[in-house]
Amino acid sequence: MHNILIKGGTVIDGTGAPGVRRDVAVDGSKIAGIYKESEGKAHVTINAEGMVVCPGFIDIHTHSDIHILNIPLAESRVRQGITTELVGNCGESAAPLVGRARGWLIDYAKNLLVKIDWTTVDEYLLRLANLRTSVNVATLVGAETLRYGVIGADDVKPTDAQMETMKQLLAVAMMQGAFGLSTGLIYAPGCYASTEEIIGLASTSAALGGFYASHIRGESRTVVDAVAEAIRIGREANTRVQISHHKACGRQNWGLVNTTLKMIEDARAEGVDVAFDVYPYTASSTFLEAILSPWMRDGGKDAILTRLNDAEARNRQKEEFKDRFTPWENTVAEDGWENIVVSGFKADGNKRFENKSLKEIASMLSKDPADATLDLLLEEKLGISAIFHEMSEDDVMRVMSHPLSCIGSDGVAEAPSGPTGSVATHPRSYGTFPRVLRRYALDKKIFTLEEAVKKMTAVPADRIGLSNRGVLAKGMMADIVVFDPNTVRDVATFEDSHRYAEGIRHVLVNGQVTILDGEHTKERAGQVIRHIPKRS
Repeated sequence: MHNILIKGGTVIDGTGAPGVRRDVAVDGSKIAGIYKESEGKAHVTINAEGMVVCPGFIDIHTHSDIHILNIPLAESRVRQGITTELVGNCGESAAPLVGRARGWLIDYAKNLLVKIDWTTVDEYLLRLANLRTSVNVATLVGAETLRYGVIGADDVKPTDAQMETMKQLLAVAMMQGAFGLSTGLIYAPGCYASTEEIIGLASTSAALGGFYASHIRGESRTVVDAVAEAIRIGREANTRVQISHHKACGRQNWGLVNTTLKMIEDARAEGVDVAFDVYPYTASSTFLEAILSPWMRDGGKDAILTRLNDAEARNRQKEEFKDRFTPWENTVAEDGWENIVVSGFKADGNKRFENKSLKEIASMLSKDPADATLDLLLEEKLGISAIFHEMSEDDVMRVMSHPLSCIGSDGVAEAPSGPTGSVATHPRSYGTFPRVLRRYALDKKIFTLEEAVKKMTAVPADRIGLSNRGVLAKGMMADIVVFDPNTVRDVATFEDSHRYAEGIRHVLVNGQVTILDGEHTKERAGQVIRHIPKRS
C-alpha cells in the first residue's frame, strides 16, 4: 500500500512527451511509480479526474532570499504551483556577508522583520532548514554582494588582493552549497564591474561546477551589446550562462530580441552554453533608484542622499533624465514618466501616492516629474519600488516560445497580510506560472501544454543542475502539481496585486500535501538544496 495515490489525471511528465492518463504513487518523499489506471490502494487518495498532473514548478529566478524568512509558508509561490525557488539572483544574495554587505542587508531586512544573524552561505542555508519552509530553496552568490562586502559601493577597480578575496569568498560559498554566480549589471555597485572582473569570478564558479546567471548590463537600447558581453563571459570563463528575464525595454527597442535570440543561437552553435528565462508580463519591476545615473549612485546610500540634496547634482541628473543618448540606459528617457508606477511609501504624507505613476504624482504635487521623483527618493531614503511598463507582448511571446527559454518569475514570497500585504507588488509574485498555462498555452497557443510544463520543470532543473527534480518518474522527488486546465489562471493584476492564482488544486512538496483542494495545509516540507561542487 502506497502513502499517496493520485488517480485518474492526465500525466504531463515534464519531458515534453504527450500527456497520458496515469496514476501516480508516492511513498515517503519520492515517486514510487507511474501506472496505468489500477485498483491500487493508498493511505491517501487524491482524485485527479479531469486534471493535469505534472512536476512541481521550478522558479529559476526569484528574490525570496529574505522574504521567505518572514513568510515560510511561501503562499504566493506554492499556491501557483512553485515547489522550488532559486534565490540569490541579479547580483544580490543573502550571503556571504562581510564588510558593508552586512549593513546593507540589515537595512533591507528591517521592513520584513527579519534578523540577520548569519554570515556564510552555510549559516544562511541552515537558518532556512531550521525554519522549515513550504518550498525547496537553492541559492546563487551575488557578485554585487561580494563587491559591496570587499570593495564597498565606490566606482573603483578592485586591487589584485580584493579580487582574490572575492574569489575566495565565492569558492567557499560554492563549497557550502551555492549553485553559481549571479550579476545585476544595471545596479550599483555591479555596474562598476568590468567584464574582466566578472570573467574572473565566473571562472571560479565554473571551476566548481557552477553556472553564471546575469541581469545583463542593459535591456533597452544597449541590449545587443549586453547579450554579447554575457556570451563573451560564457566563452572566456568556460561557464554555462543563464540570461535573466530576457527582454527588450522601450518602444523604440521592441524587436531587438530577434537579433539577440539569433546571437544566442549562434553562440551555442560555437559551443557556448547560453540560454535564458522570461516572465509572462510586459512590465518589469525594481527599486526606483535604478533610474539614477551610475555617478549619482557612486558611494552608496548616504552619498546618494547627499547628492539628492545638492542643486548641481540634481540639475545634472535632471538633464540626463531627458537624454536618450547617455551611456547609461535611462528608463525615464526610454519610456516616460507616465509608464513608471511606484509603491512602498513609508512616510504618512506620501502613502497617497501608492501605485500611481510618477507623472500622476508630479501633477498632484504641481511639480516637474524629475523634481518630484528626486524629492520622493530623498524623503523615502531611496526605499521606493517601481513597476516599468515597457515591453511588447509580441516580444514576450517570441522569447517565451523560443526552444531555449524557461520560465522565471523574478518575484518573491509574499502574502496578502503582514509586511508584504500593505503595499502593491508586481503580480508575477502570485501569478507567473498559471499565467503561462492559461494565457500563453491554452488561450494564445504559442506552445502546447506539454511544452509549457517542460519550460517550467525539466528545463530549469537542467539549467540549475537539479538531477532529481523537474520530471515525473519513479525515484524522483515527489514535487507534484495537480491543476485544472479549465480553471487555471492568474488573478493578480497591477491594480490588485495580492491575489492568489486559481485552478492549482493540489501541490505536493517532497511527498507532503501542501496544497489540498486549493488551500494551504500549513505543511512546511520544503528542503534546502545544496550544490555538490564538481571540479572541472
